[in-house]
Amino acid sequence: PLDIIAGFEDIIYEVSRVEWRFGTEPVEEINLSAAAAAERWAGGMEWDVLVQRTKAEEGDLVRLLSRTGEALMQIANLKDSNPRVAAAARLTAETILREPIR
Repeated sequence: PLDIIAGFEDIIYEVSRVEWRFGTEPVEEINLSAAAAAERWAGGMEWDVLVQRTKAEEGDLVRLLSRTGEALMQIANLKDSNPRVAAAARLTAETILREPIR
């Protein structure tokens, strides 16, 4: 799973290029603690350990990871226009949307 996440660096670069080309404003602030929690979860961290390390409420983590997985599934639907990105998104979504998130 971490290899999948690492592969998203290229995807992020590609998306940034397209956003720049079309004049789309980038997201001003990225919540790094939320991103770190999603990365840990996608990397296989156990739920109890994730809750303990993030000190977040379980409901907040479930909501964060559910939304992340749902967004990735939307990207996974782009298989006709960008099969590589879609495949990476699908694999990551499947990893994130495991119990207790599912």
